[in-house]
Amino acid sequence: MMNVTGVEEAESTVLLLTTMHRLHRQLDDFTTELYLAYDFGDESGLAPGILIEQHAAGPELRLQRCFGFFAEGDSEVSELRFSAGATITSTGCIVEARVDVDLERPLGEFGAAVHTLHCERIDQLSLTRALSCLEEQVTALCTMGDVPKRPGLDRQGLDRR
Repeated sequence: MMNVTGVEEAESTVLLLTTMHRLHRQLDDFTTELYLAYDFGDESGLAPGILIEQHAAGPELRLQRCFGFFAEGDSEVSELRFSAGATITSTGCIVEARVDVDLERPLGEFGAAVHTLHCERIDQLSLTRALSCLEEQVTALCTMGDVPKRPGLDRQGLDRR
């Protein structure tokens, strides 16, 4: 992802990777709790992901947790995605955290399409500041325990609050 040529660049790379690893675990713990708390259906699943992509602006490292589920009567998989990432550009870093739902059929308050439930993007940051902002963004994502209710998913068990 980065061509590390000096000690400072190596330290920055280690900081980026260790921070992303810690945030991945934090997001994993939170989304696992959501998966257990809500009824995503019998054939549902929760898939972790770490995406590394090269964009025109620069390399991006993104954490993603994707809930795959079938809406009633649907043969196509719908998804609820929590993601957070950093892109390193020539003008500074960009951090973004988002929650999207991609529905194949109308469900809850949403029609069949991709809907962004939350998005926060900050750009032109130093790497250190970007990682600090990304930590805050992931912490904010991990407070969104009611997000599955928005597309109409019920809590597991007898508790249907």
